[in-house]
Amino acid sequence: MDLFSYYRQFDDVDEEEPNLERRKRRHEERRQALERVPDLDLSGTEWPDMPDSEIVNAAIYRARGRVNGYPDRHASGIRRLLAERHDVEPEQVVLGNGAADLLQAAALTLLGEGDELITPWPSYPLYPLMAARAGARPVSVAYEDGPRGSTLAAAVTDRTRAIVICNPNDPTGHYLPANELGPLLAVLPERVHVLLDEALVHFQEAEEEDACLRLVDAFPRLLVVRTFSKAYGLSGLRAGYAVGTDAGLLGTIAPVHGVNALTQAAVEHALRTGDAEIERRRETVLSERARLLRGLLDLPVEVGASHGNFLWLRAREMDGRELAERLRKQGIIVAPGGPLGADEHIRATVRDSAASDRMLRALENILVGGQ
Repeated sequence: MDLFSYYRQFDDVDEEEPNLERRKRRHEERRQALERVPDLDLSGTEWPDMPDSEIVNAAIYRARGRVNGYPDRHASGIRRLLAERHDVEPEQVVLGNGAADLLQAAALTLLGEGDELITPWPSYPLYPLMAARAGARPVSVAYEDGPRGSTLAAAVTDRTRAIVICNPNDPTGHYLPANELGPLLAVLPERVHVLLDEALVHFQEAEEEDACLRLVDAFPRLLVVRTFSKAYGLSGLRAGYAVGTDAGLLGTIAPVHGVNALTQAAVEHALRTGDAEIERRRETVLSERARLLRGLLDLPVEVGASHGNFLWLRAREMDGRELAERLRKQGIIVAPGGPLGADEHIRATVRDSAASDRMLRALENILVGGQ
């Protein structure tokens, strides 16, 4: 068959029916695609959105212009900005590769074989690990309605060298205010330091943001640690800082070669230009957290007030793992409470209104509708 004859065989083919079938198939594919809603991940505490593009651009610009050179190991510009922000001296500020690294460095400095590190529990799982890495023993202090200075003070023994407090506490959301932290610091023996982890401080509304940080001048054994991983949304760049008055401790925990140049550029730009965005994120969390708590009043769950960007809750007739698994079937991923210190709970991040709607609907389906 020649080429002309080959194409002549299609002259009588009616395209209308195949085209109609193709259109129906595409319509069905679009319908199914619209029904497939992506899973909603509410298991982490870092900010879910990218930072402002100009913050990213600042890091890219630094990479293109100075990636072959050593960074300022003292992070002088950032320390000045933070000192002005917190009304302290630049020498009282240390920039590090994330809050966790600074806390671990402090634990390695303060603790030795046979020493004890006290922490409320449930709390951030890093704390027992950093005690163990220093050769010390973690001592957990259980509480029902939040950490109390008097409870922590009562747990101090001759072997206690440090107390670490997550404030607001991850995962429970409890907050220890300055008027309880101050009396605790006042009664502690000289050998005991307090490491105050304020990674989530932007989301508390109990008092002014720096209420506890201001205590560093009165109590040299207080070290306040913050991060750029949560409200600032810079988790991937690993940046945090510590504020205190113990020059020896600050010098020991500071990274030997400082923080990389790209991270410094992004953090400095965020500090100079990002306050309005941080406030917007804070207001979103406060508003949605309150809305979720109101919505949960009508469901068979137990949930306390939270000062973090998450809720710590339990269903009355199932454990945390089962609730997490059933939420997963509803397309929502949460953190089961077991690894965080309480098997019967889950931790669910607070995000925007759409996320709140999906979470409330899923819980209603599970706890009322039996799904």
